Amino acid sequence: MLQVQFASKKRRANLALVLALWHELMAEWHPEEPEPLRARMPRRSANATLSAYLKSAAWPDITREQAERACGFDIILRLASGLIDTSHSTGEFFTRADNGKWFRPVDMPSTTQKKLIRGVELTPEAIATWSGASDDERRQALGEARRLLESDLESQGIPVQLLPHEGTPGAAPSVPASTNPSAQSRTGYLEALVKDIHEQPFQRVYRKRPFGAPVKGWDDRLRAYFWPAPAQGYRETAAGMRDIAQTARALAEALAERGAWDADEQPRAVALAHAIFTWGGVPQDPKTVTASTVQDVVRAALDNDADARAHMNSGWTKVAAFVTDHVDGLGAGRPQAIWDSRVATSIVDRLDRLLPAGVEPATLFPGVGTVPGRGGTRPRALSRRWPSGYKTWAGQVAGSQVVRDIRDILNNGAYPKMPLPDGGAGAWTTRGVEMVLFMDGY
Repeated sequence: MLQVQFASKKRRANLALVLALWHELMAEWHPEEPEPLRARMPRRSANATLSAYLKSAAWPDITREQAERACGFDIILRLASGLIDTSHSTGEFFTRADNGKWFRPVDMPSTTQKKLIRGVELTPEAIATWSGASDDERRQALGEARRLLESDLESQGIPVQLLPHEGTPGAAPSVPASTNPSAQSRTGYLEALVKDIHEQPFQRVYRKRPFGAPVKGWDDRLRAYFWPAPAQGYRETAAGMRDIAQTARALAEALAERGAWDADEQPRAVALAHAIFTWGGVPQDPKTVTASTVQDVVRAALDNDADARAHMNSGWTKVAAFVTDHVDGLGAGRPQAIWDSRVATSIVDRLDRLLPAGVEPATLFPGVGTVPGRGGTRPRALSRRWPSGYKTWAGQVAGSQVVRDIRDILNNGAYPKMPLPDGGAGAWTTRGVEMVLFMDGY
């Protein structure tokens, strides 16, 4: 497989991924371009973290300069390399290995300056390579590109957004609650939330376009799950994550039994964390991913520790979820949910519409808070003040408890059983509920 070489001789990326990122960024920011791969792209290199480079605090009110940077070659290389806080589109890049065969430095007009700026264009050989790839190769590369572009990406603790924020045609935010709670209690409001999700039709959206027929019901909503692209649906995701799930369980059980990992388990734990980050499209600073930091996160997840000081963000929440998945249904087991922007948006937005005026969220749902994210219908307008649930174990634990409460409501016999990836049906799991909420919160 053809590869791109970065400044570090040890760091490479598949050329197909780089081309797919080019295609998707250009299509998003410049839909007027009939052939995204033939359009020129600003080079825009800067020795700055990604959040500083994009001036992320200003989103979604995007300046023209931010747009020119977001749809820039350096962004592509940051994402493809996994080192998002390092600039890569230096002059040296174009002389390394075969890079010069694929990418050509050029001068191009700017949307923010009167003078020409440094740009990049793909060579005919690069375009021919993409055109000559199989449908499966292109589909896989485009899926990996969407995984990186649509994830809850974070730079130096600051959420960053790489796609234009214009809302998603065909995907309206959740409609006002139609169910009257059976009781003015935490359980009553969650029962109403569960009923609303079950009764309201759901339309899948991909690349800002609705596809497929609307579905209805918790069971069909789960069958409609995909990440990052429709080709990676519910069944495909379960199959693709099977090895990760088995490794996560083995390491979690070893830690619970002995209190620490041995010399063989420590590198496996680091590799597991990176595999989960890759699946979620949320690369982390390699310096923060050590055997010690992973162990702290796994221990906090197993202990359901709201006061933990271990790492927590939209990447680490996924680690917490996978390493506790096996305790679902085991007596007092408290599996963690992935509490990212999409899951949090679904829960918070729907509860915000259900709670009557004068009822503060913290009264019935202490610790449950928002997680920043954009894309689709996010961010959604809320009618009351919710705390931040981002990067805190208090928010992680509180959000996971809500997901588990929903799981228990679904398992009380009034709703269809949870479809299983390989056929049949069974009891709803925390993971199954979370997958429905993930789609609902886009």
